[in-house]
Amino acid sequence: MKNTTQIEELKKGNEFVYRYLYEMHYNELCSYVFTLSRDKLLAEDIVQNVMLKIWKNREKLNITTSVKNYLYKSCYNELIDTYKKNKKEFNYIQQVQKEALDVFIEEDEDFVASQINRVQVEIDKLPPKCKEIFLLNKIQGFKYREVAEQLDISVKTVEAQMSKAMSRIKEALEKA
Repeated sequence: MKNTTQIEELKKGNEFVYRYLYEMHYNELCSYVFTLSRDKLLAEDIVQNVMLKIWKNREKLNITTSVKNYLYKSCYNELIDTYKKNKKEFNYIQQVQKEALDVFIEEDEDFVASQINRVQVEIDKLPPKCKEIFLLNKIQGFKYREVAEQLDISVKTVEAQMSKAMSRIKEALEKA
């Protein structure tokens, strides 16, 4: 059947011609779209959508090239439109996830701030020498040996006082 005859018959609503075009080109169009998308189900959906649009808009069809070229170009355009639509949906999903994460982070920030406050309260409750050793090590970043030299005490004393401080802070945080 010639190209112009097929188009004219299709415009008239000839289902036989439509089925013929569908069966004749379906597999090769699916293969073509698959090579572009690497997604078999998407390729089948695209081809089915194109074929459905052709049937729905058959009366308005204006095919100036071969039917085969028209089908290939239509499938390509449908794939591009699908990717654009999916990208918008993906961007929307990402935005929703980001907003949900922001809420979680805000709640998490409140928790962290609360924990930091508890730690500060416990540090303030430490005995003076223990507190001084803890602050030199954890806040100012001195090594145990440096703390020992600065306070003229043994490294073992620093270790014991740090252990005491860490135990008290940990215990306070576990109670909360």
